[in-house]
Amino acid sequence: MIRSIHELVAPEDVGTTLPHEHILHTIGSIASSSGSRGNLEIRYQDLIEYRRAPFAHGGRNLLLQKEDEAFRELERLEQLNDKKSKVLIVDVTLPSEGRDVLIPERLHLVKRFQDVIFVTVTTFELNQMNEKFLYRGVSIQETSERIARRLEAELLFGMEKGGVVVFPGAIYQQIHANSQVLGPEEMILVQGLALAQARTHCPLYLSISYNESCGMLHGTSSSLDQVVRAWICALLDAGAEGKKIVVCHVNRWCHGRFEEAGYAFLLELLDLSVTVLFDMIGLLAVSEVLLINPSFTQTGLSSDKLLVKDNQEPISDSRIVEWIVKLLEHKPEYLFQILLSTNIHQRVQYRCYGGEATRISWYVPPEAPPIPKKYLQCSICSNYFEPVEGEYFTKFAFTYCGTKCLRRHSRQKFAPTLAKS
Repeated sequence: MIRSIHELVAPEDVGTTLPHEHILHTIGSIASSSGSRGNLEIRYQDLIEYRRAPFAHGGRNLLLQKEDEAFRELERLEQLNDKKSKVLIVDVTLPSEGRDVLIPERLHLVKRFQDVIFVTVTTFELNQMNEKFLYRGVSIQETSERIARRLEAELLFGMEKGGVVVFPGAIYQQIHANSQVLGPEEMILVQGLALAQARTHCPLYLSISYNESCGMLHGTSSSLDQVVRAWICALLDAGAEGKKIVVCHVNRWCHGRFEEAGYAFLLELLDLSVTVLFDMIGLLAVSEVLLINPSFTQTGLSSDKLLVKDNQEPISDSRIVEWIVKLLEHKPEYLFQILLSTNIHQRVQYRCYGGEATRISWYVPPEAPPIPKKYLQCSICSNYFEPVEGEYFTKFAFTYCGTKCLRRHSRQKFAPTLAKS
């Protein structure tokens, strides 16, 4: 089953699927100032600036926090869908991007759409990798187990925010690598993610960026290839399911010709049985900048200068189609390992400015916890309780969980069977 925010959905009930979107978020707050937050107007004369610098004008272009704007876009999507199935949208907004802050608005959208299914995500935020999780005397395995248990708890039992329980349907992990080799902290996270994924069978999204100052060559992505390869191989070695690992932003390898390294690396990923996600469909129409993990890589993005590196420029839709066709001509068996999504995350992508459901099916309701053997059953209310000395009572062959049940039975003169009152 697919675990949406509030309900379970059968994969066969899903039609159109957008597996990587941002419904509501506050990514633009990275660059916003107190003076710019009040005015969020997107002016047509500023569109060329937003095209070159998404964080321009205080980041208002990257503040998707207006429920009415999101509603108008989703309404169009719902109207295009046939009534025999539902639209499914995976909202990959993280806590650092406003997931929890905008929960009331997100839940209101859920109520307004009957034929749109919303799936949210959980993550292990890297700033939590501190002395609370890393301290002397605890092995890597034990620390990884703690990470896995935290993720499992949110996946199976939900996240309580503002008195409301919201269920995530996937793990979304942002990774900003400073080295091509995984260090001790990265290995702890790898094993924790793999444990949680293998136990729950939920999808695991990987959004990987690489610190260019650490050696990426201009115009190539060889260092990024090594980082992605290292993470995927480590996750597979730790027991994660390959088909449920989703490598995001593979548009980055569509530069150049098919004979070059990018195409070979995509084939390598698919050979590992992981799922690849082309998630920047339509972006080039409004932007010349490819944002990957902006919370980690926001330096310089608020300037008006055009980012010129090839790996930071969006790919045209025709180019993406050409590469997908080439992949399927070469390896048709990879059809079910390729996902597409628009990944609308800038307000200028709204129309006013310019199906793989089984992949995310995983949720099985957890079994009720077993009753400890030492628990007793009350003869009157039939509830099980922990026998704490002085808090329960026995008389004749009867056991009482408290004075309330004892008094109730005494009024019946300790009859063998209690008359219902």
